[in-house]
This record gives sequence, structure tokens and C-alpha cells, in this order.
Amino acid sequence: MFRLVSPVFAQTKDWDTLGNSLQTTCKTGDVATLQGFECIFANLLSIVIPLAGLAAFIVIIAAGFQYLTSAGDPKKLQAASGTLTAAVIGIVVVIAIYLIFKLIGAITGLNLLQFSVPK
Repeated sequence: MFRLVSPVFAQTKDWDTLGNSLQTTCKTGDVATLQGFECIFANLLSIVIPLAGLAAFIVIIAAGFQYLTSAGDPKKLQAASGTLTAAVIGIVVVIAIYLIFKLIGAITGLNLLQFSVPK
């Protein structure tokens, strides 16, 4: 039974190809250094950002379903409206943070969206 199962690896991309696509200094070597956190952080962001969008989409769908099944009950309508408002505010906050980081980068020249460990 165990021969039919293929191995699963936590990291799906090679360090060298990851470094080229995410503009980090991910290098294959013998010794782990603090610069390896750049690659780990880049991998986490490549997973977390799509999951956050998916979570927001699911919350908006759930709020719409709550709204449709409230049957005119004011308490259920208020709960559905609160859930929908919170989901939309969350999306707006995330987009605003991104735009603020870009604005700070344009004014100061700092790239706050790229994580790097000083050497």
C-alpha cells in the first residue's frame, strides 16, 4: 500500500528558481544562514495572499447566504449586514495598506514590500 503513495515535499519550487521569480537571494548551499528566512517568508506570502482573498470571497458569499435566508428577521438581517460590512472593510484595509506601502516607497525610495535579511 505504501508503494502506491508518491512522496510529498513541503517546498514545491527549487531555491534557485524561487530566487529568480521573487527577487530574493535564495541560494542552494551546505549551511543554513539567516538569508534563508527570505525564502521562507516569500513562500509564506505566496501562500497567504491567495488564501486571504479566498477567505474574503467565502465570507462575502456566507454573508449573502445569511442575508437571503434571514426571512425578514431584523436580527438576522443585522447580523448578515454586519458580516458583509466587516468583509468589505477587511478587503479595503488590505488594499489600503498595500497602497500606503507603495506610496511610502515612492516618496522615500524604501521597498517595504520586499523582505530581506541584512548580511
